Amino acid sequence: MKKISSFALFAALCVLPISHSFAAWKELGSNALMVVYVDLDTVSAVGEKAQIMSMLDFKKPGVNPKTKQPVNSIIGINEYNCPAVSYRPIEYKEFSGNKGTGDVVSDNKTPDSEFEPVVNESWAAGVFNVVCQRK
Repeated sequence: MKKISSFALFAALCVLPISHSFAAWKELGSNALMVVYVDLDTVSAVGEKAQIMSMLDFKKPGVNPKTKQPVNSIIGINEYNCPAVSYRPIEYKEFSGNKGTGDVVSDNKTPDSEFEPVVNESWAAGVFNVVCQRK
């Protein structure tokens, strides 16, 4: 994987307008850089597309490229196109603390973002498998 700071932009995980503190986080897995969580209660589907709230909790802080502030977690919502094996960020927040705690480093709304392919063995692939299998 690339640097966490560029990963944070590419990952672009998003936040639902509800409080993340009430999320029922389920750990999907981890690697040397992060632990990936989803909130299964937030899955919604319309046609071939599905959305879910996800969290990346970094083992080492990343850095927001604009503000240069440390980022320890990202919570957001992505939309997945199950037949096309692709996803796009809808909205995401970067946090200074782990598991969505601390200050909000950035609050990003990206409703017009383009769908990107889901890459095997990426965090997006793990979330894709959960949300698209539930449909």
